[in-house]
Amino acid sequence: MSTAKGRTLYLNGKSMDYATFGKGQEPLIVIPGLGDGLDTVKSMAKSLSLVYKRLGKKYHVYVFSRINELPDEYSTKDMAADIAEAMNVLNIESAFVLGVSQGGMIAQYLTLDFPEKVKKLVLAVTTGHCTNLLEKRIKRWLLLAQEGTYSELMLDMAHVSYTRKSYSYLRYLYWFLGQFGKVKNQHRLVVQAQSCLHHQADLLEKIVCPTLIVGAVDDQVIGLEASYELEKRIPNNRLEILADCGHALYEKNKEFNQLLIEFLAE
Repeated sequence: MSTAKGRTLYLNGKSMDYATFGKGQEPLIVIPGLGDGLDTVKSMAKSLSLVYKRLGKKYHVYVFSRINELPDEYSTKDMAADIAEAMNVLNIESAFVLGVSQGGMIAQYLTLDFPEKVKKLVLAVTTGHCTNLLEKRIKRWLLLAQEGTYSELMLDMAHVSYTRKSYSYLRYLYWFLGQFGKVKNQHRLVVQAQSCLHHQADLLEKIVCPTLIVGAVDDQVIGLEASYELEKRIPNNRLEILADCGHALYEKNKEFNQLLIEFLAE
């Protein structure tokens, strides 16, 4: 029987959708990327439990979306404070934290501003600042979200997120999804995208918890160099690079999950 559930958490005048699953007692928090701007994780609990199936056997996994009431200007630092508040409401004193892409930016601030809440940190395909490549991608997606079709947006995201081999067959799926979907909340996507453009974590050297940095050789959204920059700045880290993998880590999901299991168990 699946333990996956999509829920809504209420914090001081704000609400946050989240997904939870897993049979373990120890909490693992996952902070997703910019895809959260297209839809929250509440409806994705079962699919997420499959992506992180092996982790769910050992940990109680929480996947947090951004708050539903995003103001016009909201930084990755603000988003980290929301995660900390959600942890308080759920009585999670500390946890392992995995941040993917934009989620990694948020995880950096969660660790810097609330170090007592993070036992170990995993930063996957992310960056300490907005790279030139990321700026180019986000501005393109914002333009498509405002002026193009949903299908164009989905195909463009997929094209730069996967390796050429994976995209050659996944493009048909993304085209199909694009025919029937739409950007549910354009404001939500724009605010989150803008926060990526302005992300600048200046104090990464002060992250003291054990940190796993995961980069991808074919990352065409942020760029592999960003992972090497994180390695230089964060003191207690281990860097792993996934070959034949793009920004979308689903291409190497088995290998990625194995890295997480080994690191968290150390």
